[in-house]
This record gives sequence, structure tokens and C-alpha cells, in this order.
Amino acid sequence: MAEQAARAGFRVFIDFDNTITIGDVLDGVIEKFSPDDGWRVLEAEWEAERIGARACLDGQLRGLRATWPEFERHLAGVKIDPGFAALIDLVKREGGELMIVSDNFDLFVGHILEERGLAGLAVRANHLELARDRVIPSFPFANPNCPGCAHCKKTHFIPPNDDGRRVIYIGDGRSDLCPARHADVVFAKSSLLDHLRAEKIPCIAFADLSGVADAMEKILHEN
Repeated sequence: MAEQAARAGFRVFIDFDNTITIGDVLDGVIEKFSPDDGWRVLEAEWEAERIGARACLDGQLRGLRATWPEFERHLAGVKIDPGFAALIDLVKREGGELMIVSDNFDLFVGHILEERGLAGLAVRANHLELARDRVIPSFPFANPNCPGCAHCKKTHFIPPNDDGRRVIYIGDGRSDLCPARHADVVFAKSSLLDHLRAEKIPCIAFADLSGVADAMEKILHEN
């Protein structure tokens, strides 16, 4: 199977916050630029599954108060997993494709990648526009058939977007559970790993992306 996948090609879909980045970027932005604790109320409602991720994020983002220069200064401190470069190189070398799929927002993700020389990567994320010291979120990849997700990440590789190539998914959190259930190979950590183990869904635990790159290379070339 792996040898066949290496010949036929493969696609890698990878989460952004706390997977490519060290720490959760969006959580940090929300906590820093929210003027009160209203965001915590929404977070608690989401954790209790009384609201979906879209309603939670929409309310949290609309509550932010900051200008773009303030966001820029904050995002300058974001750190990228050092193993991400090795993972990108492996995917290119083996003829695969890589796409970042994130519950974060394109304005933040795109800026972080551009500042680190990674602007050419394919990204699918929620959308954000600026209006002075406020932001206007929207959710172009929401799926009415998947109301729990703000960004239904699996839609990028299930029919009609399934092209027969093997799907490798890498993630860490609740927003990654839905796509992980539909991928061929899953690398998981943190709460995603706990959820998949509880559901007895096969996955490979990882601590960092260097480990993912090493394990993925073996999978693609095993007999």
C-alpha cells in the first residue's frame, strides 16, 4: 500500500496552530486583544458543546480590539516548529503536495508564513478583514452538513475533491478530529491523539515535525 502510494502520489494536509507553530497562535491573539472576558464565556460554551466552533470564533473575533500594527507586533513572536522545513522538503522530494488547513484566519496565517519565507505554500483558512481597530471574520469553508466545524477541513480531500491519492493528515486538536477520521494516515498529538485513541482510530503519535518527517519517509518507502 505505501509503495503504491509513493508511486501514485500523496497529499499532506496539516493543521497550523500548535502543529506548524509552537503554541496556539489564535488563542494567544484572542486572549491578548479581547477587552474583557467575553471570549472565555464563548470558549466555555464551545467546550461544553453548546455552540459550534463557528459561533465561538465569530463571537471571539468580533470582540477583538486592535489595529494591524498591533497584530503585527504580536505575531512577530510566533515560533515555527524547526522540523517543518524538513517536512516541506520531504513532500517535494517525494512528489507529494502539502496544504495547510487551519481554523485560524488567513490574514494571520498568511502574514506569519510570509515573514518566514513560506508565502508560496497552499493555505486554506477562515477569512478576516480589518475595519480600523476591529476585525470582520467569515467562514468560506464552513459546511452545513458539519455544523460543529468552523472550517470543515475534510472537504479538501473527500469527494468531489478526492483524486485517488493517499491522504496524510497531521494535527493536534478538536478541529482535526473530523478530517482525521477520513484520512489514510494520521499523525496526532495532544487532544487529537486522545480522541483518536478513545475511538480506536489508527494513528501515529508525534511530538514534533522532525519526527513526522522521519516517520513519513519510512511509510512512503516501506515494502
